[in-house]
Amino acid sequence: MRSYIFSVLVMICSCFNSLAYLDGEKVHLVHRTTLSGDMKDQIIPKGNVFLFHSNAHILENLDSLWKATDSIEYLSDYGVVLMYQEKYQDAKTVFLTVEKSRPNSYLTASHLSSVYELMGDNSAALLWVQKAIHLNPLLNDSSEWLHVKILEAKMNGARCFNSDFLLGVNFGRDSLPVSSFSQPELMRLRKSVFLQLNEQLTFIQPKDKIVAQLLFDLANLSLLTGADIYAVNDVYSMAKSYGYDGSLFDKRSSYAKNLSLKINRGQFSKSNKNEKAKSTSMKTPLMIILGVCFLLFPVFAFLYLYKRMKS
Repeated sequence: MRSYIFSVLVMICSCFNSLAYLDGEKVHLVHRTTLSGDMKDQIIPKGNVFLFHSNAHILENLDSLWKATDSIEYLSDYGVVLMYQEKYQDAKTVFLTVEKSRPNSYLTASHLSSVYELMGDNSAALLWVQKAIHLNPLLNDSSEWLHVKILEAKMNGARCFNSDFLLGVNFGRDSLPVSSFSQPELMRLRKSVFLQLNEQLTFIQPKDKIVAQLLFDLANLSLLTGADIYAVNDVYSMAKSYGYDGSLFDKRSSYAKNLSLKINRGQFSKSNKNEKAKSTSMKTPLMIILGVCFLLFPVFAFLYLYKRMKS
């Protein structure tokens, strides 16, 4: 009778299934939760936040469902909830049990990487995230390479807290960031930074130098890729709140704020095309005229030669 009741409960809960995200993966929690995190524009990361107060007995219920159904997914969900409740040692124990019961799951490896990182064991976290990537290279939209760099930076110290080490790119020292990357490459890089920051911000509060650096880089990438300038300003402000400072920050944030003012005055469109892009577009009519002349030149040359030959 008890098993029947729990089976019915599982079916009812499944009807109200909500999707949670951890390390970019969908986690099926069988209780109604609210997830906050702006995944739409991929400009302003806000982190993933479960509002557990909607069900005060979520851990108890998940434990009961796991024991009644013997479904390892419920045990994994149990570990996720523990992690969000900052019970990291308990979460680690649960995930190791899941790994023992169902070895070589990239999702479990990813969870273990996160919980070891939150416990301060970056070397173990690095091993688990590398295993997760080996099992699923597409994990978290192929952005886990940046998680590896974050862990390596934590292990190597402040000298690695920079764009060159973390992203393999340098945006220069001018007011407007520069890059030799193509627009598609910059867009992919921006997405990776956004996704990893969305995970970091779930658990890390100000101040944090690596998060500050990545927020600054996200703002630079957003500026280079023509993102909404008001959102860019917000990300620069977030970088400062997490501890990014210095003359370069002043130059970049001032440039973005001045661009916002120009847009407000109607001097630029809200699509945030920078001066360089604008000057290029101004050359377009001249390029068209030169192209037409180039196409017509053979025609006029032929007519001229034909006339000479007849005479």
